[in-house]
Amino acid sequence: MVSLSEAQRQGTLECVARRWVKAVKKAPRIDEAQNLYGGRSISEAKNAKKVVSGELYVVSAGLGLIHASEKIPAYNLTVSEGTGSLAPLLRNLGKRPSDWWSALINELSPPLSLRSLIEANKKARVLLALPSGYLELIAQDLNDLTSAQTERLRIITSRPGEAVLSQRLRRLVLPYDERLEGSTYAGTRTDFPQRALRHFVTELGGHNLDHVTAVSKVRDAMEAFQKPVRPARVRKSDDEILALLQAKWDKHGGSSTRLLRYLRDDELVACEQSRFRGLWLQMQKELSTRGEE
Repeated sequence: MVSLSEAQRQGTLECVARRWVKAVKKAPRIDEAQNLYGGRSISEAKNAKKVVSGELYVVSAGLGLIHASEKIPAYNLTVSEGTGSLAPLLRNLGKRPSDWWSALINELSPPLSLRSLIEANKKARVLLALPSGYLELIAQDLNDLTSAQTERLRIITSRPGEAVLSQRLRRLVLPYDERLEGSTYAGTRTDFPQRALRHFVTELGGHNLDHVTAVSKVRDAMEAFQKPVRPARVRKSDDEILALLQAKWDKHGGSSTRLLRYLRDDELVACEQSRFRGLWLQMQKELSTRGEE
């Protein structure tokens, strides 16, 4: 698996990006992106793709903008907090996630930005479903779009995601909110944009609507749902959560999605996605090591 060592994180952001891309190019491609990226986010996006008969691209902090069918290496790099996070590096350098995106794109060959993709598909409507962290990552790329290009763009994100966008782009955000959790499209915060995307294309046929009509349809849909009352969850230490994961690991087949739901819904444990991801990887490694003994 490709990862950045402490030594590789030294120097300018451009130097770090150069080292990273060299390492990625040397790594073996093991599977298609749509198979390596697990969880409900990618499955919802794939289901939405089937409805619109379109092309699915993934915004990757490690690989740039990639087609879902492209074969990629296993890697560990993210803009979210947790294992493999770029956040400490960016803080130390006084940089933003969008600065990393620019440095990464410049090192890739050929470089593929959101703007270049939209330019190459001059009549396509682009449905962008991303959480706030990944919108921050491509913020400058989005700002580089022309007015004509933004007219073909629909953005689906959370309220924190909307807040990271420039003022001219916020009007493109479709008015999905937490009332979606009162529908059959309920889920976790991390997969909210992709769940809303599937609702948009499946229930509203939103990919065929102009922007004004799309906004109106989404507002009407949200009015039909009611925000559910969330149960109070308790915080537990890493060791306590690891013990819970170990106890139910076999029952849930080691599935990160199912284990997270078990923690939150059955044990009523408060655990953020990034923290859970780190603990799940730790438990996976521990169980693998025990199996080899």
